[in-house]
Amino acid sequence: MSLVVSNVSKEYPTRTGPLPVLRGVNLSLARGEALAVMGPSGSGKSTLLHMLGTLDRPTSGTITLAGTDPFALPDSELAAFRNRLIGFVFQDHHLLPQCSVLENVLIPTLVSRDAGPARSEAYARELLDRVGLGGRLDHRPAELSGGERQRVAVARALVLKPVLLLAAG
Repeated sequence: MSLVVSNVSKEYPTRTGPLPVLRGVNLSLARGEALAVMGPSGSGKSTLLHMLGTLDRPTSGTITLAGTDPFALPDSELAAFRNRLIGFVFQDHHLLPQCSVLENVLIPTLVSRDAGPARSEAYARELLDRVGLGGRLDHRPAELSGGERQRVAVARALVLKPVLLLAAG
């Protein structure tokens, strides 16, 4: 299994005591499998995504990705682990307005020890071609439609060939 979530719970402290948001979540996904998480507002979907993406720690339980418990890593290694193994497509694209389309896609490669500059740029160009933006490499996000910005965010999430792709919609 590529992703294993075992008995994960999350509580947030409040003035009146802990607020349970998730209780006893279990799931496993093998490479190539997909999962949609659906539910009403306030049901914990974003909390679960943040924990799967290692942006937030569970209160209890374990999350294992590619055989590693990311929360057992020191913070410096956790950041590198996240960058290397997890791709994010946020509801709001989070593109840098001063950077071109190609530069935005290449941002994750700037801190990756595994990505060679020439190989990364060639793959970024290929991804942008695949999402229909090969002719827009030098454009800035403000020059793109909302859907085009989202496609740039998808290409950026895929540029390091992550083990896990998380998308919020």
